Amino acid sequence: MHPEYLKLSVTDPTSYDSNTPNRFSAEHVMVLNDRDTAYSLLIGFISSADQLTRLAVELDESGVKLLSAFSSGDGVEVDPGETVISEELVIMESNDGYALLESFAELWGKRMRALLWAQIPTGWCSWYYYFELVTEADILENIRFLSSHREEFPLKFIQLDDGYQAALGDWLLTNEKFPHGLEYIAESIKAAGFTPGIWLAPFMVEETAQLLTAHPDWLLKDTDGEIIWATVWRNNRIAVLDGTHPGVQEYFLSLFSTLAGWGFEYVKLDFLSWACIGSGGHYYDRKATRAQALRRGLAAIRKAMGKRFILGCTAPLGQVVGLVNGERIGPDVTPYWQPEREFSKEAPAMPNVCRNIINRSYMNGRLWISDPDTHICRSDNNKLSENEVLLWTYALYLTGGMVLLSDRFASLSPERAELSKLLLKNPGIFETRPLDFFEREYPSVWLRRDKTNGEILVGLFNFAANTQKITVDLRKIENGTSFRLEDVQTGQQFKTEEPEFTLPLPAHSCKLLKLS
Repeated sequence: MHPEYLKLSVTDPTSYDSNTPNRFSAEHVMVLNDRDTAYSLLIGFISSADQLTRLAVELDESGVKLLSAFSSGDGVEVDPGETVISEELVIMESNDGYALLESFAELWGKRMRALLWAQIPTGWCSWYYYFELVTEADILENIRFLSSHREEFPLKFIQLDDGYQAALGDWLLTNEKFPHGLEYIAESIKAAGFTPGIWLAPFMVEETAQLLTAHPDWLLKDTDGEIIWATVWRNNRIAVLDGTHPGVQEYFLSLFSTLAGWGFEYVKLDFLSWACIGSGGHYYDRKATRAQALRRGLAAIRKAMGKRFILGCTAPLGQVVGLVNGERIGPDVTPYWQPEREFSKEAPAMPNVCRNIINRSYMNGRLWISDPDTHICRSDNNKLSENEVLLWTYALYLTGGMVLLSDRFASLSPERAELSKLLLKNPGIFETRPLDFFEREYPSVWLRRDKTNGEILVGLFNFAANTQKITVDLRKIENGTSFRLEDVQTGQQFKTEEPEFTLPLPAHSCKLLKLS
């Protein structure tokens, strides 16, 4: 894994080992499966408010050689008579490994008092077409289009993403591309009949930010009292706000109360993992762990936002349960299949996003409303092929969760727009699972059951660079001797008396079937 992704993806980068054969690591939860017998064993932490947790397993010829579970106290000193309790660990067994994850998430969500939302959030996000080059004019153009095509695109939120701010940390100050400021943007969105949303990376502070100059005492420091520069952002060094500092908590209360007062009912909080890096430094509260530093800052934001919608992104998943309503469960989607350069398993790339959203489908509706990332289907500013666009559309359709679009409507063809409309027809939380969870790193057979109407859909995916034959075992879905199937895209129907069938799929393509 690339070092930059490693810092944001795992609890303890120094202990992460991806090179030793038969040694595996996991955050929060792990499932061990015996392929011959289907027996599965789950080990996981169903509480996650105070400590970061991880698991490690090493296998040998006889089976499990070593199994370890860690609940990190982060070196916090314990006074005489003081008690520190680890997060709560459970061990579960079954012959259905994915059902174990679903049951585990139920326990986890109840233990952490998960927050959901009365409706599935739908909206438009500026990032994946305009990226950081977005302008005030771009936002207004798309608002005008959506206002005049409301029945075609029944969206609720308009979310301004990265690119408006004067600097990371100076969130209420806009750059020259937004001459009228954030309050004007919020008023324009509301006037068009939509609900304003906005992106922030609340714990990150650019070295050029006014906030850094005014409050250097709020920043995470090393043991010598010097500011820790956690990363580089567009050629500027980045410091991290200390979530345990009372001043930071008051700042978050003021910042998000102001945004809420301007009409922003939805906030996307990105790069939350930086809040709990704790690398080589200490917090204002010397007794606080990294998990507590993140959650105290988030709790202040939640207090300011009240019952408004909070979306977490790039976060240690367990530590945000109970404070966010939605959570991104994979890397960024991309307007290309994968980078031309070498890339890691957590880098933004279409196969990586799809792997994460299907493997983590068990979280949706139990820990939060999952955010699989935005739908992109345009022809311009997009290197995805026709098959790849359709694959991404069906991946979102099967897994459910939040539905956000991110194309420029003025250049979106009517044919491609139909794909976005498909997602908006029936947004929901579905019982979706990979049927080949233990067989493939990138699951190829996805099952979705809709509890409201009993509909059963099966998606066949080929993530390979050449044609592959994908086999479906219908006995994993339904009991019976005769099955009727319909190709959702073409409407073609066929019947099979065999419980297994195999279909060839071209590279980077998907077929969606309805089972009856």
